[in-house]
Amino acid sequence: MTTAADYLLRDFATYPDVIRAHAAERPNHVAVIDGARSITYGAFNALCERVAAGLQRDGVQQGDAIAIVGPSSIEYAAVFLGAVYAGVAASPLSPSATPEGLALMIRDSGAKIIFCDDANSAVLDTIAEKLSARRVALEGEASPSLESWLPPAGAKSQ
Repeated sequence: MTTAADYLLRDFATYPDVIRAHAAERPNHVAVIDGARSITYGAFNALCERVAAGLQRDGVQQGDAIAIVGPSSIEYAAVFLGAVYAGVAASPLSPSATPEGLALMIRDSGAKIIFCDDANSAVLDTIAEKLSARRVALEGEASPSLESWLPPAGAKSQ
């Protein structure tokens, strides 16, 4: 088994390689902290895998793009890195952008799915007619929520 240290000594390694190795070696160590919340490497890797599997299930292919708009969070990190697991480009968008700016960035990125928080979901509602990408809520009350969108626990990317 290749260890995380082995990957870090290579000239090239991917984030998924390193995260998967950390998850195998130290699944109960904290990987990401978000205020009072945290997630272990084992749980974080599983979440990234579920995101990647969800993107693949929804027909998002290697080289396609998704957009993410919202503040930093565990969910944001998992969606960003889950896209990387699937070979998908993650386009982080500034939550402070104007609605018109968001519409242009989403269109320019070619995003198939937009992951956003509640505040930015409301902003995107004002430009919905300009968007062809579907939306998934990172948190909050918007639908579908990330948890309802995700494949079942244990799903992995291909």
